[in-house]
Amino acid sequence: MRKLLLTLFFASVPLWFAACGDDDDDTCDRELNPECIDAGTPGGNADAGFDAGTADPDGGLAIVADPEVWTWVDVAGTACGNGAQTGIGINPTNASTDLYIFMQGGGACWDELTCFTRPSASYLSTGYQAAQFQTEGSRNLYMFNRVQEANPFQDMSFIFVPYCTGDVHGGNAVQTYGANQVHHKGAANVQAWLPRLAATFPTTQRVFLAGSSAGAFGAQLNYERVIAAFPSAEVHVLADSGQMITPAGPLLNTWLTNWGVSIPAACTDCTTDFTKFPAYLADTYPDTRFGLLAWDQDNVLRAFFGYPAATYRTLTLQLLTSSYDGRANAKYFLKVGTQHTFLSGLNTITSTTGVTLNTWVTQWVTGDAAWSNVQEQ
Repeated sequence: MRKLLLTLFFASVPLWFAACGDDDDDTCDRELNPECIDAGTPGGNADAGFDAGTADPDGGLAIVADPEVWTWVDVAGTACGNGAQTGIGINPTNASTDLYIFMQGGGACWDELTCFTRPSASYLSTGYQAAQFQTEGSRNLYMFNRVQEANPFQDMSFIFVPYCTGDVHGGNAVQTYGANQVHHKGAANVQAWLPRLAATFPTTQRVFLAGSSAGAFGAQLNYERVIAAFPSAEVHVLADSGQMITPAGPLLNTWLTNWGVSIPAACTDCTTDFTKFPAYLADTYPDTRFGLLAWDQDNVLRAFFGYPAATYRTLTLQLLTSSYDGRANAKYFLKVGTQHTFLSGLNTITSTTGVTLNTWVTQWVTGDAAWSNVQEQ
């Protein structure tokens, strides 16, 4: 099979929740296994090829990979929670110059209890390498299906970013919890693979950065790193179940400190009021579209944030009012319910107001003037 080798180009590069399904018909136990996504999801591209080996050694920045099949790429300088190297999955195409980067979810942890005693972060101890990617059910989701013409990502090159650091892809610290050491290196990993993507896709004009759950927070926290790597491209963000609500008590400070999260200095009060971060992004980058998919009483997020369902709904609505309403480039798709995440049901979810999720996401991709807030009562 012919290889896709793109021109070498160097670009310098100046939270904790399960990426679960959105209905009660799941065939895998997501409570016990937070990172699981049913590999049999309708609309999946189960027949696509897969190469469990490394696509290209780090001796060259540009990645060499077969087009329109998944390939695992080891990336030097990355680390999972256990310190082992990780990488990314890549599925390139010549159909367009658009790039779709998806950041995986799967819990989070910040102390001995959450990391080891009652572990709530996926792949923290096992790591995530080619073997894990070979059985990754996310590859079969509708959003990665090149056959479905209605799929808004159909003609894009795909990047799958695994999650194994327990820090919502946002950290750069090494902590010792009890007798165990944890490498919270989510953001450092992003900085390791971004130059390789920039070298592999030098003509990219549009980057669509998305993530579910922990990946949704990661997409928002890493937005400025991505635009630095692709300075000539539009970079748009889709946060699936990633409403930035300030958690109860001292949790926000604990998370930011233990993970080593870097918050932009220009984001005033963001280290104490998390709701200010999406407003900062939207106001600082008015040409970027920031989309949020949210369940108003998300039973996964509210448990981590430390709130009962009613309080979490109130805080979610306050976030939408303060950080999204009135901003032309920041919109939300809000559904009533306790479910968690949307993108695994991209082709099946419809709001009670009659707007399909696929239509709304397609409008986000195309920049359609009809893209607007959707809110169930």
